[in-house]
Amino acid sequence: MNKKHIVVLGLDNFGMSTIKQLSKYNCETLAIDKNLDRVEIANEFATYAMQLNMQDVDDFEELSLNSYDIAIITFKDIQTSILTALVCKENKIPMVIAKANDKTHKKILQKMDVDKIISPEEEMGIKLAKGIMNRSLIEMIDLSEDYSVVELNVQEKWNNKSLSELRLRSLYGLNVLCVKCKNKNIVISPLQDYVVKSGDILVGIALNERFYKKHAEDE
Repeated sequence: MNKKHIVVLGLDNFGMSTIKQLSKYNCETLAIDKNLDRVEIANEFATYAMQLNMQDVDDFEELSLNSYDIAIITFKDIQTSILTALVCKENKIPMVIAKANDKTHKKILQKMDVDKIISPEEEMGIKLAKGIMNRSLIEMIDLSEDYSVVELNVQEKWNNKSLSELRLRSLYGLNVLCVKCKNKNIVISPLQDYVVKSGDILVGIALNERFYKKHAEDE
């Protein structure tokens, strides 16, 4: 498998955490920011780190960005973010990912055909609301508008009942993929006669609309 070449443009908290996480994988990274202190910190984790003002288009365009597979743009300044995205698209980087700071910023990035747009504050707000409304819910990761991967604690009223008795698929739209048992064992693709216990954790794929509605009723 070829090593991915990734450039992270902007080293605020989001960009820095991205560089630190990428350092754990087999990829080559370039970290860029105009702030020298941030660049020096990133240099401990990135393959290369460079101080550069993105507003300086001439220097920016000399980076040979077309050699990178992925660009991740995290600037808080909207003008800098848009300019950076434009240069990345012009250099035909296969995957351009950008952080949007508000709805207007997001709309502009969409018009520019940025491949993936991340709205961290919006996504955290949604995640917080889900956690408040679904106390047994541990984690929920969206796969699409209709489906999510969910991880949830076995409710007290589910204790000592089989999956067939619980009717999770028909009532909750939940297909259980595995069970993390209280004793740390993991049961992959449990049969319908599998009996769940308090302290177990269910992991599965859920139909969002049905899962939200039924799970909210339980809470």
